[in-house]
Amino acid sequence: MKRKILTLFLALLAVLALTVPAFADAVWEPEDSFFQRHRDQCDYVNRSYELAGYDGEVTVFTAPGGMNKLTLSNGTRVNISHTWEGKGTTWGYLVRWDEDWHDRTEGWVPMDDMTLVYDSQQFMADHASEIAETGPVPVDFHEAVLYNYPNGSTWENTLKEDADYQPFGELFTRVYTDEAGLRWGFVGYYLGHLDSWVCLDDPMNKELDTGIVPVSPSAAQLRGSATVTAGPPALLIAAGLVAGVAVVTAVLLLRFKKTNPPKNPSKTV
Repeated sequence: MKRKILTLFLALLAVLALTVPAFADAVWEPEDSFFQRHRDQCDYVNRSYELAGYDGEVTVFTAPGGMNKLTLSNGTRVNISHTWEGKGTTWGYLVRWDEDWHDRTEGWVPMDDMTLVYDSQQFMADHASEIAETGPVPVDFHEAVLYNYPNGSTWENTLKEDADYQPFGELFTRVYTDEAGLRWGFVGYYLGHLDSWVCLDDPMNKELDTGIVPVSPSAAQLRGSATVTAGPPALLIAAGLVAGVAVVTAVLLLRFKKTNPPKNPSKTV
Protein backbone atom coordinates (compact mmCIF):
# COMPACT_ATOMS: atom_id res chain seq x y z
CA MET A 1 0.00 0.00 0.00
CA LYS A 2 2.81 2.39 0.92
CA ARG A 3 4.51 1.64 -2.38
CA LYS A 4 1.32 2.59 -4.25
CA ILE A 5 1.00 5.89 -2.35
CA LEU A 6 4.63 6.69 -3.02
CA THR A 7 4.23 5.92 -6.71
CA LEU A 8 1.15 8.14 -6.89
CA PHE A 9 2.98 11.11 -5.36
CA LEU A 10 5.94 10.66 -7.70
CA ALA A 11 3.60 10.61 -10.69
CA LEU A 12 1.85 13.76 -9.48
CA LEU A 13 5.19 15.48 -9.02
CA ALA A 14 6.17 14.64 -12.60
CA VAL A 15 2.90 16.02 -13.98
CA LEU A 16 3.20 19.27 -12.03
CA ALA A 17 6.81 19.69 -13.09
CA LEU A 18 5.64 19.63 -16.70
CA THR A 19 2.89 22.11 -15.90
CA VAL A 20 5.21 24.90 -14.78
CA PRO A 21 6.80 25.50 -18.21
CA ALA A 22 3.32 25.57 -19.75
CA PHE A 23 2.32 28.44 -17.45
CA ALA A 24 5.57 30.24 -18.12
CA ASP A 25 4.96 30.08 -21.88
CA ALA A 26 1.68 31.97 -21.39
CA VAL A 27 3.66 35.24 -21.19
CA TRP A 28 4.48 36.61 -24.66
CA GLU A 29 8.19 37.08 -25.27
CA PRO A 30 9.87 39.03 -28.08
CA GLU A 31 11.75 37.11 -30.74
CA ASP A 32 14.62 39.51 -30.24
CA SER A 33 18.27 38.50 -29.93
CA PHE A 34 19.08 41.01 -27.18
CA PHE A 35 16.03 39.96 -25.17
CA GLN A 36 16.89 36.29 -25.57
CA ARG A 37 20.39 36.90 -24.22
CA HIS A 38 19.13 39.00 -21.27
CA ARG A 39 15.77 37.36 -20.52
CA ASP A 40 16.59 36.79 -16.84
CA GLN A 41 17.38 40.50 -16.41
CA CYS A 42 14.15 41.73 -18.03
CA ASP A 43 10.94 42.64 -16.20
CA TYR A 44 7.54 41.82 -17.67
CA VAL A 45 5.39 44.97 -18.04
CA ASN A 46 2.72 44.69 -20.78
CA ARG A 47 1.30 48.23 -20.43
CA SER A 48 0.39 51.03 -22.84
CA TYR A 49 2.51 54.17 -23.17
CA GLU A 50 2.55 57.27 -25.33
CA LEU A 51 5.75 58.50 -26.92
CA ALA A 52 7.04 61.73 -25.38
CA GLY A 53 10.51 62.43 -26.76
CA TYR A 54 12.40 65.66 -26.15
CA ASP A 55 12.47 66.67 -29.83
CA GLY A 56 8.93 65.67 -30.78
CA GLU A 57 9.85 62.12 -31.74
CA VAL A 58 11.35 58.96 -30.32
CA THR A 59 14.05 56.82 -31.86
CA VAL A 60 13.53 53.05 -31.85
CA PHE A 61 16.79 51.11 -31.53
CA THR A 62 17.76 47.58 -32.56
CA ALA A 63 18.99 46.99 -28.99
CA PRO A 64 19.73 49.12 -25.92
CA GLY A 65 22.55 51.39 -27.06
CA GLY A 66 22.39 49.80 -30.52
CA MET A 67 21.74 51.16 -33.99
CA ASN A 68 18.86 53.47 -34.93
CA LYS A 69 16.00 51.48 -36.44
CA LEU A 70 13.35 54.16 -37.08
CA THR A 71 11.67 57.16 -35.47
CA LEU A 72 8.06 57.63 -34.32
CA SER A 73 6.19 60.85 -33.56
CA ASN A 74 5.23 61.93 -30.05
CA GLY A 75 1.73 60.96 -29.02
CA THR A 76 1.91 57.56 -30.72
CA ARG A 77 0.48 54.90 -28.45
CA VAL A 78 2.51 51.71 -28.07
CA ASN A 79 2.82 48.68 -25.85
CA ILE A 80 5.91 48.07 -23.71
CA SER A 81 6.17 44.35 -23.14
CA HIS A 82 9.39 44.18 -21.10
CA THR A 83 12.01 46.49 -19.63
CA TRP A 84 15.74 46.11 -19.12
CA GLU A 85 18.05 48.35 -17.11
CA GLY A 86 21.69 48.90 -17.88
CA LYS A 87 24.26 51.66 -17.29
CA GLY A 88 21.71 53.80 -15.47
CA THR A 89 19.14 53.74 -18.28
CA THR A 90 15.89 51.77 -18.38
CA TRP A 91 14.97 50.49 -21.84
CA GLY A 92 11.59 49.19 -22.94
CA TYR A 93 10.74 46.72 -25.68
CA LEU A 94 8.21 48.56 -27.88
CA VAL A 95 5.49 46.80 -29.86
CA ARG A 96 3.18 48.81 -32.14
CA TRP A 97 0.61 47.33 -34.52
CA ASP A 98 -0.66 49.16 -37.59
CA GLU A 99 -4.33 50.13 -37.91
CA ASP A 100 -5.23 46.87 -39.69
CA TRP A 101 -3.37 44.71 -37.16
CA HIS A 102 -1.35 43.15 -39.98
CA ASP A 103 2.15 44.48 -39.36
CA ARG A 104 3.92 45.57 -36.22
CA THR A 105 6.91 47.67 -35.29
CA GLU A 106 9.26 46.35 -32.62
CA GLY A 107 12.43 47.61 -30.99
CA TRP A 108 14.00 49.18 -27.92
CA VAL A 109 13.31 52.69 -26.62
CA PRO A 110 14.52 54.65 -23.57
CA MET A 111 11.73 54.69 -20.98
CA ASP A 112 12.51 58.35 -20.26
CA ASP A 113 10.81 59.03 -23.61
CA MET A 114 7.61 57.23 -22.53
CA THR A 115 4.50 58.43 -20.66
CA LEU A 116 2.28 55.77 -19.10
CA VAL A 117 -1.32 55.65 -20.33
CA TYR A 118 -3.46 55.69 -17.21
CA ASP A 119 -4.95 52.21 -16.74
CA SER A 120 -6.66 49.89 -14.28
CA GLN A 121 -3.35 48.86 -12.75
CA GLN A 122 -2.48 52.45 -11.90
CA PHE A 123 -6.04 53.14 -10.69
CA MET A 124 -5.79 50.23 -8.26
CA ALA A 125 -2.47 51.53 -6.95
CA ASP A 126 -3.90 55.03 -6.49
CA HIS A 127 -7.12 53.81 -4.80
CA ALA A 128 -5.91 50.72 -2.96
CA SER A 129 -7.41 51.81 0.36
CA GLU A 130 -10.81 52.45 -1.26
CA ILE A 131 -11.17 49.07 -2.96
CA ALA A 132 -13.05 46.60 -0.78
CA GLU A 133 -12.19 42.90 -0.81
CA THR A 134 -15.54 41.15 -0.37
CA GLY A 135 -17.37 37.91 -0.94
CA PRO A 136 -18.95 37.54 -4.40
CA VAL A 137 -21.40 40.41 -4.99
CA PRO A 138 -24.80 39.13 -6.25
CA VAL A 139 -25.92 40.83 -9.48
CA ASP A 140 -28.98 40.51 -11.72
CA PHE A 141 -27.44 41.36 -15.11
CA HIS A 142 -25.91 39.10 -17.75
CA GLU A 143 -24.09 41.66 -19.90
CA ALA A 144 -22.17 44.80 -19.02
CA VAL A 145 -20.09 47.60 -20.52
CA LEU A 146 -16.40 47.28 -19.75
CA TYR A 147 -14.42 50.29 -18.55
CA ASN A 148 -10.64 50.58 -18.38
CA TYR A 149 -11.10 51.95 -14.86
CA PRO A 150 -14.07 53.45 -12.97
CA ASN A 151 -15.41 56.51 -14.81
CA GLY A 152 -12.74 56.11 -17.46
CA SER A 153 -12.91 55.12 -21.11
CA THR A 154 -14.85 52.08 -22.31
CA TRP A 155 -13.88 48.97 -24.20
CA GLU A 156 -15.35 48.28 -27.63
CA ASN A 157 -16.82 44.94 -26.57
CA THR A 158 -19.19 44.26 -23.70
CA LEU A 159 -18.74 41.53 -21.13
CA LYS A 160 -21.27 38.71 -21.59
CA GLU A 161 -21.96 36.10 -18.96
CA ASP A 162 -21.18 32.44 -19.59
CA ALA A 163 -22.76 30.61 -16.66
CA ASP A 164 -20.92 27.39 -17.55
CA TYR A 165 -17.60 29.23 -17.24
CA GLN A 166 -18.37 31.44 -14.23
CA PRO A 167 -21.67 33.07 -13.24
CA PHE A 168 -21.49 36.83 -12.73
CA GLY A 169 -22.68 36.21 -9.17
CA GLU A 170 -19.26 34.67 -8.42
CA LEU A 171 -17.10 37.12 -10.34
CA PHE A 172 -17.04 40.43 -8.48
CA THR A 173 -15.04 40.19 -5.26
CA ARG A 174 -13.26 43.57 -5.42
CA VAL A 175 -15.51 46.62 -5.37
CA TYR A 176 -14.85 50.36 -5.59
CA THR A 177 -17.52 52.97 -4.79
CA ASP A 178 -17.12 56.29 -6.61
CA GLU A 179 -18.07 59.79 -5.44
CA ALA A 180 -21.56 59.43 -6.95
CA GLY A 181 -22.17 56.29 -4.90
CA LEU A 182 -21.93 53.91 -7.87
CA ARG A 183 -20.30 50.55 -7.19
CA TRP A 184 -17.71 49.20 -9.62
CA GLY A 185 -16.66 45.56 -9.81
CA PHE A 186 -13.17 44.54 -10.91
CA VAL A 187 -12.73 41.96 -13.68
CA GLY A 188 -9.33 40.35 -13.33
CA TYR A 189 -9.97 37.86 -16.14
CA TYR A 190 -13.11 36.60 -17.84
CA LEU A 191 -13.02 34.78 -21.20
CA GLY A 192 -10.31 36.95 -22.71
CA HIS A 193 -11.36 40.17 -20.97
CA LEU A 194 -8.92 41.23 -18.31
CA ASP A 195 -7.96 44.02 -15.93
CA SER A 196 -11.15 46.05 -16.41
CA TRP A 197 -14.20 47.32 -14.52
CA VAL A 198 -18.00 47.04 -14.63
CA CYS A 199 -20.48 49.44 -13.03
CA LEU A 200 -22.55 47.09 -10.88
CA ASP A 201 -25.35 49.63 -10.40
CA ASP A 202 -25.66 50.68 -14.06
CA PRO A 203 -24.00 47.91 -16.11
CA MET A 204 -25.11 48.90 -19.63
CA ASN A 205 -24.47 52.65 -19.35
CA LYS A 206 -21.76 53.72 -21.81
CA GLU A 207 -21.80 57.36 -20.71
CA LEU A 208 -20.07 57.10 -17.33
CA ASP A 209 -16.77 58.40 -18.67
CA THR A 210 -16.15 61.65 -16.78
CA GLY A 211 -13.64 62.82 -19.37
CA ILE A 212 -11.12 63.41 -16.60
CA VAL A 213 -7.92 61.51 -17.32
CA PRO A 214 -5.78 61.15 -14.18
CA VAL A 215 -2.13 62.07 -14.54
CA SER A 216 0.04 59.01 -14.98
CA PRO A 217 3.33 58.78 -13.11
CA SER A 218 6.44 59.18 -15.20
CA ALA A 219 8.42 56.17 -16.32
CA ALA A 220 11.13 57.09 -13.81
CA GLN A 221 8.61 56.99 -10.95
CA LEU A 222 7.43 53.54 -12.03
CA ARG A 223 10.87 51.96 -11.99
CA GLY A 224 11.10 49.30 -9.34
CA SER A 225 7.49 49.84 -8.26
CA ALA A 226 5.04 47.06 -7.45
CA THR A 227 3.01 47.94 -10.54
CA VAL A 228 5.45 46.02 -12.74
CA THR A 229 4.72 42.31 -12.55
CA ALA A 230 7.29 39.60 -13.00
CA GLY A 231 4.91 36.98 -14.34
CA PRO A 232 1.48 35.39 -14.05
CA PRO A 233 0.22 34.25 -10.63
CA ALA A 234 -0.47 30.81 -12.11
CA LEU A 235 3.26 30.24 -12.45
CA LEU A 236 3.80 30.87 -8.75
CA ILE A 237 0.91 28.56 -7.85
CA ALA A 238 2.25 25.74 -9.99
CA ALA A 239 5.75 26.16 -8.57
CA GLY A 240 4.34 26.05 -5.06
CA LEU A 241 2.47 22.85 -5.80
CA VAL A 242 5.61 21.22 -7.16
CA ALA A 243 7.58 22.24 -4.08
CA GLY A 244 4.84 20.93 -1.79
CA VAL A 245 4.63 17.57 -3.50
CA ALA A 246 8.43 17.29 -3.45
CA VAL A 247 8.50 17.81 0.34
CA VAL A 248 5.75 15.24 0.93
CA THR A 249 7.52 12.76 -1.34
CA ALA A 250 10.79 13.20 0.56
CA VAL A 251 9.05 12.59 3.90
CA LEU A 252 7.36 9.45 2.59
CA LEU A 253 10.68 8.13 1.27
CA LEU A 254 12.34 8.60 4.66
CA ARG A 255 9.48 6.87 6.48
CA PHE A 256 9.46 4.06 3.97
CA LYS A 257 13.17 3.43 4.48
CA LYS A 258 12.81 3.43 8.28
CA THR A 259 9.84 1.03 8.36
CA ASN A 260 11.14 -1.21 5.56
CA PRO A 261 14.89 -1.86 6.06
CA PRO A 262 16.73 -4.03 3.49
CA LYS A 263 16.19 -7.77 3.95
CA ASN A 264 19.93 -8.46 3.81
CA PRO A 265 21.70 -5.45 5.30
CA SER A 266 25.40 -5.33 4.66
CA LYS A 267 27.70 -5.90 7.62
CA THR A 268 29.97 -3.16 8.81
CA VAL A 269 33.53 -4.01 9.68
